[in-house]
Amino acid sequence: MRPALRDPVLRAGALVAGGLLLAACGSSGGGGASKAASSPSGGGKPRLSILAPADGATVTGPVKLRISTNAPIGPTDSGKDHVHVFLDGRTQDYTVVPATSYTIKNMPSGKHTISVTLQHADHSPAGADAQVTVTVKGGAKPKPASSPSSTGGGGGPYNY
Repeated sequence: MRPALRDPVLRAGALVAGGLLLAACGSSGGGGASKAASSPSGGGKPRLSILAPADGATVTGPVKLRISTNAPIGPTDSGKDHVHVFLDGRTQDYTVVPATSYTIKNMPSGKHTISVTLQHADHSPAGADAQVTVTVKGGAKPKPASSPSSTGGGGGPYNY
């Protein structure tokens, strides 16, 4: 009679069971919920892209932004990652977006760069970003610059 682990089917089953056991016990203990909650689906490096509008597009306002990411995103109090949206290189004037779509209101006519960065719940960078340049036709009149908006909901100069 052959030893059980020489049987290829039993050996494969033992390897799978051992891997599951290691995965279940492999928690690092530090960082806990925030790091675990923000791990990209399927593992690997976080990815972020802008699906719409397309780079180089001519758009009319309000501008509907659609993004894609492999990380679970949600409100900052959920422990999940979120996205910072900012315009024209003004990294300190951002809006927190906990979803994969967002409407940028009151963008003035002209050429603008829309940038997004993936952030952890504590607002530290998650390591993914994307940007597109668009031309807005028939946009709003420019508004005076305002203070940074870390809470979202219309704190930027374009009421986004």
